[in-house]
Amino acid sequence: MQAASEYNLTVKKLIFVIILLPFIARAHPGIGIVKDSKGNIYYTDLKQVWKITNDNKTIVVSNVHTHELHVDKTDNLYGEDGYYDQKANKFYHYLWVYRPNGRIDTVIGMKEAYILQDFSLARDQMGNEYYLKRFLPPHTDTNHIYRKSPAGKETIFATGNFKAVNWLHPQEDGSLLYVSGNIIYKVDSLGNIRLVKEHIANTKPSFKFSGNNIMIWGVWQDNAKNIYAAVFSDQTVKKIDANGNMIDIYKSNDNWAPLHGVFDNDNKLWVLESSDKNDVRVTLVETTPIATETTNKTNSKLLTYIIIGCIALGIVIIYLRFRN
Repeated sequence: MQAASEYNLTVKKLIFVIILLPFIARAHPGIGIVKDSKGNIYYTDLKQVWKITNDNKTIVVSNVHTHELHVDKTDNLYGEDGYYDQKANKFYHYLWVYRPNGRIDTVIGMKEAYILQDFSLARDQMGNEYYLKRFLPPHTDTNHIYRKSPAGKETIFATGNFKAVNWLHPQEDGSLLYVSGNIIYKVDSLGNIRLVKEHIANTKPSFKFSGNNIMIWGVWQDNAKNIYAAVFSDQTVKKIDANGNMIDIYKSNDNWAPLHGVFDNDNKLWVLESSDKNDVRVTLVETTPIATETTNKTNSKLLTYIIIGCIALGIVIIYLRFRN
């Protein structure tokens, strides 16, 4: 019985490590790109955090491995750092903050992760934290999104099927976006869930680095409530309007693919990208629609109709002229 119990415990630990491996491995890219009230852009490359001001790049927090970032309403920048102890089979992390005056403080000290819910970087402007508990023992709670107030009070924010959800994306209007499979969902400030759009990514990925897996990383919205998705497996950023219409507005070139994006104070879109070699860059992009195979076919048909219409109109004009 004891051997069986130890075996089951080992299997559970192995499953736990497999589940969490994408979140701690260096090969898994970060999605952290945010802006502060002054329009400064911050992003992570999993080794340090960069700041972009007037097209100048500087490192503001060095030697930190953080996948997410958060800027609060007073421009404090939050991130984490940590490591995996292979011998002990345990994860450790801590929460840091970069102040507007340049000072870096530890908010929550180094502790073992994925045991209790200690902190989340999925936060809104009111300071509420959002999180799932499927990564916490006993790894069975897949039906709730939790919200913790700045005072530490935990409540259930939304109820549904979150078994395939990895990232939570709180928005400035109090709503929250998330991806499950190939579908984007939106949760309003009261916890009501609605489906935004299905079939976001192509069923056959065009980016070889993603293999046969559909990969949608960051989702966010602009001031007009249009929703954007970084479709890593297609190397595209897609825009979804209020009516559910979806278009491609940006396509990464060569061996790059998008991870997340943010609009600056001038409503310009900055896209965080990763390469198949795990390099990271940020690109300022145009948000006008780009030509796709579908739009090319549509434009070709439209041109054909225009030509046929012109020919028909010409024939009618010639006929009328000669008849008179």
